Amino acid sequence: MPLDQSFDDVWAECEDLFGQARQTLATLREPQPAHVVQASVNALFRTTHTLKGMAGMLGYPVFSKAAHRLEDIFDLMRKGRLRSTDSLIETLEAGILALESGLDSLRRGRPEPEDYLQPVRRQIGELEALARPAEGQAQDLTTLLDLPLETLKALSDYERLRVTAVLLAGIPIHALGVCLDFATFDERLRAISETLAARGELISALPWDLPPDREGLAFLLLWAGETPEPLPVEAGEALESRLLMDPARIPASLRASIAPVPAPVSERLPESPAAPAPPVHDTEILRLPAQRVEALEARLMTVGQLRDTASRLLRRVEEAELEAPRALLAEMETGLLDVQKSLLQMRMVKVESLFSRIEPLVKSLSRDLGKPVRLQLQGGELEVERSLLSHLAEPFLHLVRNALDHGLELPSERLAQGKTETGTLKLSASQWGRNLRFDLRDDGRGFDLARLEARGLELGLLEPGERADPERLLRLSLEPGFSTQDQASQISGRGVGMDVVRSEVESLGGEIHLSTEPRRGSLIRLTLPLSRAVVNCLKVRCEGQVFGIPLASVLRVQTGRIHLQGGVRVEVLGKLIPLESLQACLGLRDPEGQRTFVVLTQQGGPAGRGSFEVAIGVDQVLSRGDVLLRSLPELAQTPGIMGGSPQEEGILWVVDPEAVLGLAMDSLMRRVARV
Repeated sequence: MPLDQSFDDVWAECEDLFGQARQTLATLREPQPAHVVQASVNALFRTTHTLKGMAGMLGYPVFSKAAHRLEDIFDLMRKGRLRSTDSLIETLEAGILALESGLDSLRRGRPEPEDYLQPVRRQIGELEALARPAEGQAQDLTTLLDLPLETLKALSDYERLRVTAVLLAGIPIHALGVCLDFATFDERLRAISETLAARGELISALPWDLPPDREGLAFLLLWAGETPEPLPVEAGEALESRLLMDPARIPASLRASIAPVPAPVSERLPESPAAPAPPVHDTEILRLPAQRVEALEARLMTVGQLRDTASRLLRRVEEAELEAPRALLAEMETGLLDVQKSLLQMRMVKVESLFSRIEPLVKSLSRDLGKPVRLQLQGGELEVERSLLSHLAEPFLHLVRNALDHGLELPSERLAQGKTETGTLKLSASQWGRNLRFDLRDDGRGFDLARLEARGLELGLLEPGERADPERLLRLSLEPGFSTQDQASQISGRGVGMDVVRSEVESLGGEIHLSTEPRRGSLIRLTLPLSRAVVNCLKVRCEGQVFGIPLASVLRVQTGRIHLQGGVRVEVLGKLIPLESLQACLGLRDPEGQRTFVVLTQQGGPAGRGSFEVAIGVDQVLSRGDVLLRSLPELAQTPGIMGGSPQEEGILWVVDPEAVLGLAMDSLMRRVARV
């Protein structure tokens, strides 16, 4: 059965940990100073250690074991036994993705697999064998440090490995002794440590013997790096600062007898010196129950309604003394909108967090299938509700697997068809008014409609002799148990079919659309409604009523010299396009003519090729700004309107651009028919 709701906070924290791990792994792909790489690896080690503990707390020992194995790999990296390379990072990204998908399956009530890391089992085994030191080889240069024997004994095994690794990498090791006041030692030690970590690698911070003439607490900090700048200590804090060991002083005979210990630095070094990147810090996350946020949102809405009522009462009184209260109410409206937007953002995450799961999957599948793929991602900066994105993660990963496994051809097949050897997979996310749109396109072979029809007849989903159009055939692939493959693929046949994708999307109130073109590719479009949204709108007036038009669909605003009626064509950027009034689109009284119009645009056709525009006449353009869109019950059956927002002047109705374009075309057709 699915995880109990009482574990929602644990699940949310796991999501954050996976996101941090993906982001940190991505930074390791770029050239970084050695100390930044080391800090990143330490952060990844802590992340997998935490995930291991959480899995144990939830009662999933197999997951805990898999997380522990990844933790061991990061431990080998931080000890300097594995070098950070592209192939290593790719393996670790695939491992993190496997764990994340596995935990998502657990949350949905599915049983634990035998091995979460099965997709990268061979690669991880090779890494473990590579990192295993040869028998009898000692790897310890700590005895070369000019420190008392008691201090050297206090170093941990990890710290000893780091000393050896940085010295063999040619990095000097320094010692900084400090004496700190009892009242502020923790704050000062943290500040000094962070500054040293930003300049190099902080290996250890050890308690130290305090001189008889001093009071406070003493610490000895060992760090690797150059020291051109003054050390970060205040007057009276420094006890000593000296170079403990210069790598050039390592005896040649000793260097030759010790097996090289690769420091965990990128093989790709920067071409020119760069400013040190900041150290990796853990992010403090404040968790609130969703019910508490919802209650606060409801209370703010009530306050907003009271403010609107007070504003309407003040407008009825024509007195100069009320100008100040009106201004205060206007400021209150702005403040309320800002707070409501902030609350909404607390629920939001960027689509980039989904894309970051897809990138390593595509790289891994591209290698395993022998199909070079160019991945294009668009709209990662778009913010959506966390709960919605978590529900879409597994269906989206399945669609990507399908596209690479069944959609894109092998290089030889593509070349024979006159295509480039490398296939293209494009994922885009966009917001259309109050709807989210996710498009997955590929330039592969497309859906085999003949095979779909034959399979549909075989399963009894089509009647013999029935003439099914392409859309009907494509919808067959969304039926439970439908597959054109004779046997499940190890890549895309993982117990998640297209019917599960459709079910998940429809449970969120959305819909799925498929289109295809033989040998040119296919498009899968997921459209989902937003339960809450802040929409950037162009505010216009028609018939004394204020409307909001989402700016994402506005191509141009133009004012002519004369009043024009609906049904004519106007020139926009050298192109003649039809004009219809917003009043006619919404069923209001058709005006005698309008000079101002807003040009709306929409991508045409399911394949997204081309676009069409319509000029929508309005009485007046007022302003632009963010609108907090709300679901109002009375709008449920109102065509062309997708939501409303209480404003000082009353309800601002936000139009659905796609619906308005459809209504405009219908109205124009009726005008032609009357002619």
